[in-house]
Amino acid sequence: MRSDGAIAPVRTRRSWVYAAGAAALIIVGGVASVFIYSTSSHTQQVFVVAKSIDRGDTITKDDLTTIDVAAGQRTAGVASTDASSLIGKVATVDLPEGSLVTKSAIASALPVPGGQALVGLSLKPAQLPAQQLVAGDRIEVVPIAATDGSGSAVKSNAAPIQGVVSASRTSQSSGTTIVDVYINAKNAADVTSRAAAGQVAIYLAAAED
Repeated sequence: MRSDGAIAPVRTRRSWVYAAGAAALIIVGGVASVFIYSTSSHTQQVFVVAKSIDRGDTITKDDLTTIDVAAGQRTAGVASTDASSLIGKVATVDLPEGSLVTKSAIASALPVPGGQALVGLSLKPAQLPAQQLVAGDRIEVVPIAATDGSGSAVKSNAAPIQGVVSASRTSQSSGTTIVDVYINAKNAADVTSRAAAGQVAIYLAAAED
């Protein structure tokens, strides 16, 4: 109490422990903010497969999605800014859903192995199995009987020709299936001629062990 009878105000002292704690929280908060900013600003997006792509399929934008990876991380993935290098290209291998898309797995077209030729067969439902054909299926291309001028069937003595499916697509409007097949180059001209006349059929052969 002062000499004049008035009560002197009480001075409070903030504990240095609380002050230090507050300062520490500020520092920690600042460090966390810097870390979050650094992490979010040092990532890049790369393409992955949104739905499975079969070998020989043409890649569309609907086939792709993206994931974030740390910037500077060694990856063979294709950056999301480089979509034009993927769209419209052909998958050279099967790409399962969720897998990373790399440029080694795509090409403008599938390469033709040495000594073989790629022929296209336009087939009606009766000329091929109902089972969907996929790249890698082993098939036999069978010459079927033609007809002479009177409409009578002319027997074909040609033996079946082995082939491997490169790609297969069915037109929903016409029901016709286009099957691209690798065959021995020596048989390419004959098979192409017969296919153009609708004189071939195919069946699915057993896979080799």
